[in-house]
Amino acid sequence: MKKIILLLLLIGIIVFGLAAGPALINYKGYFLIALESGTYQLSIFGMVFVLVTLFIVGWLTILLVKKLIDILAGSQDWLFGFSSRRKQKAFTQGLISLAEGNYLDARKSLDKIQNEDFDGINLLALAEAEVQLDNKSRARELWLTASNIEKTRLAANLCIIRDCIIENNCEQALTNINNLPEKQQNSVNVIKLWARCLEQTQKFSLLKDKLPKWKKPLGKEYDYWLLQAAKGEFAEIASKEGAHKLKEKWLELPRSARKEPGQIAAYAQQLIEQSMYEDAQSILVSNQKSGPVSVLFPLYRQLKNLQTNAAIKQLEGWLKSDDKNVELLSTLGQLALNMNDVLLAEKALTKAIKLDNNRRDVLLLAQIKEAQKDNIHALELYKKSILEQ
Repeated sequence: MKKIILLLLLIGIIVFGLAAGPALINYKGYFLIALESGTYQLSIFGMVFVLVTLFIVGWLTILLVKKLIDILAGSQDWLFGFSSRRKQKAFTQGLISLAEGNYLDARKSLDKIQNEDFDGINLLALAEAEVQLDNKSRARELWLTASNIEKTRLAANLCIIRDCIIENNCEQALTNINNLPEKQQNSVNVIKLWARCLEQTQKFSLLKDKLPKWKKPLGKEYDYWLLQAAKGEFAEIASKEGAHKLKEKWLELPRSARKEPGQIAAYAQQLIEQSMYEDAQSILVSNQKSGPVSVLFPLYRQLKNLQTNAAIKQLEGWLKSDDKNVELLSTLGQLALNMNDVLLAEKALTKAIKLDNNRRDVLLLAQIKEAQKDNIHALELYKKSILEQ
């Protein structure tokens, strides 16, 4: 609009200048146009007026023709009063409102283009608005529709599966996953949801069987899922068939499986839960000869009633080369306390607190001071632990 006003103002100035200019110098010029039908004489002002009029008419004609082309290209939309430009505007405004958290406005805008072709993205966006407005039933209908569109098929199926998990219906989620094309089943996000569903439905053996194929897509999460699968499987064996069968199952595993940290951690955890602390200590120590393993050495905290101190010796050995490792000091303090070695526990925990001041270690040291009847120091430590919360 501003450009049009400026253009008209410029034209007016030019017309005024051309009309007034000759008059100011007392000169009357004219244009003579000769045609077959005769000759036509125009003043300078008249000629400029004709040219400007032709320019404006031509410019307006071009705009009108362009508008007619746009309307005819989408005549059905024009008949219902909703042009392609307005569709795009509604789509853009809907996405902006969704990002801003204005879900009612988002639904209002996206509702207008529900049946339009935006490769299904409009349906996913509208479904998200419906979810946020607690209208799950309509969201599910929109996901189902979007799942039939090529570009949004995977995204829509992921939304459907996540919804089943949220609703604690993992069996239905597994059914949906099994019905997906193989290409979609092999996508990283589907695999992660698949693993989660198998865990929640306690299909640990199936999860364990699938994990070797999923190692690459799971990446850093692989060890976690291996640990979960092994934990579940070993827990089931221990609860149903006892510790003896648990040991047999462990020995039946391939050697490579018995070297997996996740498998070792799960087996050791079950041995601890069966109060088989010496066996747990043995397997933890023997599988950490090259140094602490992140999923294994924390299990030393749960060991107690040990007749040997192989775990303590191993922790002390690691601390010789890394004497400021707070986690090792804390673990040693807890294990020493479990084995009633109060002096070692006090020494390790005191050093750990000086380095990091962790509330867990402060509470353990407070318990030691209380047991030693050192109530003043115990009270100070308890107060300190409260301040650390």
